[in-house]
Amino acid sequence: MKLELNKSIEAKKLNKRTGNPTSDPEVPIPYGAILENVEPDRDMERFTYLGEPYWCTHTLLASATDPQAWKAQQPAAAASPAPAAAPRKPVPAGPKLQWTAVPSIQVALLRAKVPGGWLVAAASGAGLAFYPDPTHQWDGTSLE
Repeated sequence: MKLELNKSIEAKKLNKRTGNPTSDPEVPIPYGAILENVEPDRDMERFTYLGEPYWCTHTLLASATDPQAWKAQQPAAAASPAPAAAPRKPVPAGPKLQWTAVPSIQVALLRAKVPGGWLVAAASGAGLAFYPDPTHQWDGTSLE
């Protein structure tokens, strides 16, 4: 999907190889810029600008683009024939992880309640950690 900005935004640059956010500060992307390869990633949108990968929140990108452009390009993507997929194996019955989003500025985070605490996944599964919290009192915020 291609979109044109109707106002300037700031977006986080992504590593070309890993797709993870870099430690660089956010980069301004000017009014009138053409964003290509716009794809959703949870509550974020990934895109390329001048051949470089970036991401920003969906809310920010939606506020800086024409809503009609989103609608006009959605049916075209849905109408394209889907490639033949391999038959799926049945999912075994039993417990499944229920992931919930944790609000974060730098990295997209998810957490799942597990016995004895939380599993925390960062940056599209690139990192995984266990946070001990037997009573599951952690509300997802950090200490000041």
